[in-house]
Amino acid sequence: MSPDVKTFLENAGIPFRVHAHAPRISFEDHGNAGSFDPAAAIKSLAFRLSDGSYVIVALRARARVDYKRIADALGVRRADLRAATADQLETDLGMQPGGVAPIPLRGARILLDNDVPKLDTIYCGSGRKDATIEISGRDLSRVAAPKVCQISRSE
Repeated sequence: MSPDVKTFLENAGIPFRVHAHAPRISFEDHGNAGSFDPAAAIKSLAFRLSDGSYVIVALRARARVDYKRIADALGVRRADLRAATADQLETDLGMQPGGVAPIPLRGARILLDNDVPKLDTIYCGSGRKDATIEISGRDLSRVAAPKVCQISRSE
C-alpha cells in the first residue's frame, strides 16, 4: 500500500483492510486470481488534464468508462482528458499503474460513478499494484470528497 494512501485513510479515521497479493495490473488479473468479489471490484483511472491537474475516476471494474461524461462532469473538452502515464502516476501522484487509488492525493480530484458510494464493500487500488484496499463505498465517498455522477456507459 502506498504510504500516502495509508496516511490519508488513517487520518480520515475510517475502517479499511489491506490485502497483499502478487502484483496485478488489470481487472482480469484480479478475477483470474479469484480473491475478490467481482461485483465489488472498483477500477480507478487517472487522467491528466491540459492544465496539468489530475482527476481519478472510479467505477465498477466490469463497467465501461464514458470519456465524454467524464469531460462533461469536469467542464472540459474530451480532448483535454489524457490518461496519466506510468511516470506521471509515480512522480506526480505517488501511485503505480494497476494500483491507482480513488483518493485525493496531491491535489487530484475524484469522480465516482453513481453506484460506488452505495456499495457496502468495495475493493480498490491502494496506490501499489501488490495490494488492494477493502473499504465501504460510503466511507470512501465521505472522505474522498468526490463528485458523484454517471461516468460509466449505459449499455
